[in-house]
Amino acid sequence: MHYTQLFRTLREAKGVTIEGLARQARCHRNTVANVESGRPVKFKTISELMVKMGYGANSVEMKSIALLWLEAVSGLPFSRPEAGRAARKAIGSYRAAARQMARQLDQAIAREGLSAENIRLLLFAVRNPDVLAIVGRIRDLAFSLSAEDQSPTLIAAEP
Repeated sequence: MHYTQLFRTLREAKGVTIEGLARQARCHRNTVANVESGRPVKFKTISELMVKMGYGANSVEMKSIALLWLEAVSGLPFSRPEAGRAARKAIGSYRAAARQMARQLDQAIAREGLSAENIRLLLFAVRNPDVLAIVGRIRDLAFSLSAEDQSPTLIAAEP
Protein backbone atom coordinates (compact mmCIF):
# COMPACT_ATOMS: atom_id res chain seq x y z
CA MET A 1 0.00 0.00 0.00
CA HIS A 2 1.16 3.56 -0.71
CA TYR A 3 0.97 6.28 1.95
CA THR A 4 -1.50 8.21 -0.20
CA GLN A 5 -3.94 5.30 -0.17
CA LEU A 6 -3.57 4.80 3.58
CA PHE A 7 -4.05 8.53 4.22
CA ARG A 8 -7.25 8.60 2.16
CA THR A 9 -8.53 5.43 3.86
CA LEU A 10 -7.85 6.89 7.32
CA ARG A 11 -9.50 10.21 6.39
CA GLU A 12 -12.56 8.46 5.03
CA ALA A 13 -12.71 6.18 8.12
CA LYS A 14 -13.05 9.33 10.22
CA GLY A 15 -15.84 10.54 7.93
CA VAL A 16 -13.94 13.71 7.03
CA THR A 17 -13.94 15.28 3.57
CA ILE A 18 -10.91 16.89 1.96
CA GLU A 19 -12.51 20.30 2.49
CA GLY A 20 -13.44 19.47 6.08
CA LEU A 21 -9.90 18.38 6.94
CA ALA A 22 -8.48 21.48 5.28
CA ARG A 23 -10.80 23.64 7.43
CA GLN A 24 -9.81 21.76 10.60
CA ALA A 25 -6.11 22.08 9.78
CA ARG A 26 -6.51 25.70 8.61
CA CYS A 27 -4.81 24.99 5.32
CA HIS A 28 -5.81 25.09 1.68
CA ARG A 29 -7.77 22.12 0.35
CA ASN A 30 -4.96 21.60 -2.19
CA THR A 31 -2.64 20.68 0.69
CA VAL A 32 -4.84 17.70 1.55
CA ALA A 33 -5.34 16.90 -2.14
CA ASN A 34 -1.56 17.00 -2.67
CA VAL A 35 -1.07 14.40 0.08
CA GLU A 36 -3.67 12.10 -1.42
CA SER A 37 -2.45 12.52 -5.00
CA GLY A 38 1.17 11.74 -4.17
CA ARG A 39 2.59 15.16 -4.95
CA PRO A 40 5.76 15.90 -2.96
CA VAL A 41 4.89 16.95 0.60
CA LYS A 42 6.87 17.13 3.81
CA PHE A 43 6.09 14.51 6.40
CA LYS A 44 5.48 17.32 8.88
CA THR A 45 2.46 18.33 6.77
CA ILE A 46 1.11 14.79 6.74
CA SER A 47 1.72 14.46 10.47
CA GLU A 48 -0.14 17.67 11.25
CA LEU A 49 -3.10 16.53 9.13
CA MET A 50 -3.11 13.14 10.85
CA VAL A 51 -3.20 14.82 14.27
CA LYS A 52 -6.09 17.01 13.13
CA MET A 53 -7.95 13.83 12.17
CA GLY A 54 -7.40 12.51 15.70
CA TYR A 55 -4.50 10.11 15.19
CA GLY A 56 -1.87 10.39 17.92
CA ALA A 57 1.78 11.03 17.23
CA ASN A 58 2.67 7.52 18.47
CA SER A 59 -0.35 5.74 17.02
CA VAL A 60 -0.04 2.69 14.80
CA GLU A 61 -1.65 4.70 12.00
CA MET A 62 0.93 7.49 12.28
CA LYS A 63 3.82 5.01 12.36
CA SER A 64 2.39 3.14 9.37
CA ILE A 65 1.97 6.26 7.29
CA ALA A 66 5.46 7.44 8.28
CA LEU A 67 6.98 4.17 7.12
CA LEU A 68 5.07 4.22 3.84
CA TRP A 69 5.96 7.89 3.22
CA LEU A 70 9.62 7.11 3.89
CA GLU A 71 9.47 4.24 1.41
CA ALA A 72 7.90 6.52 -1.19
CA VAL A 73 10.47 9.30 -0.89
CA SER A 74 13.53 7.06 -0.53
CA GLY A 75 12.61 4.24 -2.86
CA LEU A 76 13.69 1.73 -0.20
CA PRO A 77 11.24 -1.01 0.86
CA PHE A 78 11.38 -0.45 4.64
CA SER A 79 8.14 -2.31 5.32
CA ARG A 80 9.55 -5.62 4.07
CA PRO A 81 11.37 -7.71 6.74
CA GLU A 82 14.45 -8.30 4.58
CA ALA A 83 14.88 -4.54 4.18
CA GLY A 84 14.99 -4.18 7.96
CA ARG A 85 17.67 -6.85 8.26
CA ALA A 86 19.71 -5.24 5.49
CA ALA A 87 19.35 -1.82 7.14
CA ARG A 88 20.45 -3.17 10.55
CA LYS A 89 23.46 -4.84 8.92
CA ALA A 90 24.42 -1.62 7.09
CA ILE A 91 24.03 0.39 10.30
CA GLY A 92 26.23 -2.12 12.15
CA SER A 93 28.92 -1.81 9.47
CA TYR A 94 28.70 1.97 9.58
CA ARG A 95 29.02 2.01 13.37
CA ALA A 96 32.01 -0.35 13.29
CA ALA A 97 33.72 1.87 10.70
CA ALA A 98 32.90 4.98 12.74
CA ARG A 99 34.41 3.40 15.88
CA GLN A 100 37.56 2.48 13.93
CA MET A 101 37.87 6.02 12.55
CA ALA A 102 37.40 7.47 16.05
CA ARG A 103 40.24 5.26 17.36
CA GLN A 104 42.48 6.38 14.49
CA LEU A 105 41.62 10.01 15.18
CA ASP A 106 42.40 9.59 18.89
CA GLN A 107 45.76 8.03 17.99
CA ALA A 108 46.60 10.86 15.55
CA ILE A 109 45.69 13.51 18.15
CA ALA A 110 47.89 11.81 20.76
CA ARG A 111 50.76 11.28 18.27
CA GLU A 112 50.73 14.94 17.15
CA GLY A 113 50.10 16.34 20.63
CA LEU A 114 47.17 18.45 19.45
CA SER A 115 45.49 20.69 21.99
CA ALA A 116 41.79 21.46 22.10
CA GLU A 117 42.56 24.83 20.48
CA ASN A 118 44.48 23.11 17.65
CA ILE A 119 41.49 20.86 17.03
CA ARG A 120 39.09 23.84 17.02
CA LEU A 121 41.31 25.58 14.46
CA LEU A 122 41.40 22.46 12.29
CA LEU A 123 37.61 22.18 12.44
CA PHE A 124 37.30 25.85 11.49
CA ALA A 125 39.62 25.30 8.53
CA VAL A 126 37.63 22.28 7.35
CA ARG A 127 34.32 24.11 7.65
CA ASN A 128 35.64 27.33 6.04
CA PRO A 129 37.98 26.38 3.18
CA ASP A 130 37.49 29.79 1.53
CA VAL A 131 38.91 31.55 4.62
CA LEU A 132 41.80 29.09 4.69
CA ALA A 133 42.53 29.83 1.02
CA ILE A 134 42.59 33.60 1.69
CA VAL A 135 44.94 33.17 4.65
CA GLY A 136 47.18 30.98 2.47
CA ARG A 137 47.33 33.63 -0.24
CA ILE A 138 48.18 36.33 2.32
CA ARG A 139 50.94 34.11 3.75
CA ASP A 140 52.35 33.46 0.25
CA LEU A 141 52.27 37.18 -0.51
CA ALA A 142 54.04 38.01 2.75
CA PHE A 143 56.76 35.39 2.03
CA SER A 144 57.27 36.65 -1.51
CA LEU A 145 57.55 40.26 -0.31
CA SER A 146 60.03 39.35 2.41
CA ALA A 147 62.10 37.31 -0.07
CA GLU A 148 62.31 40.21 -2.54
CA ASP A 149 63.39 42.82 -0.02
CA GLN A 150 64.32 42.22 3.57
CA SER A 151 63.53 45.84 4.51
CA PRO A 152 60.66 47.20 2.49
CA THR A 153 60.63 50.96 2.03
CA LEU A 154 57.61 53.10 1.43
CA ILE A 155 58.08 55.79 -1.17
CA ALA A 156 55.80 58.80 -1.02
CA ALA A 157 55.01 60.88 -4.06
CA GLU A 158 56.22 64.47 -3.90
CA PRO A 159 53.64 67.25 -4.17
